[in-house]
Amino acid sequence: MTSNAMAKTPQDKPKFTPKMENYKTSLTYEGLALKKADENLSIAELKRKYAR
Repeated sequence: MTSNAMAKTPQDKPKFTPKMENYKTSLTYEGLALKKADENLSIAELKRKYAR
């Protein structure tokens, strides 16, 4: 007995990735800013760097 919900893989659904300019704007609304050294990194690279 299999369920249709179980048959779907996470790869079927496209993953949302915000544009970097939108991400920077969002940070300023929260009173945050990127460090100068981190400005040229992608969002995926920033996530890897600051993962806890």
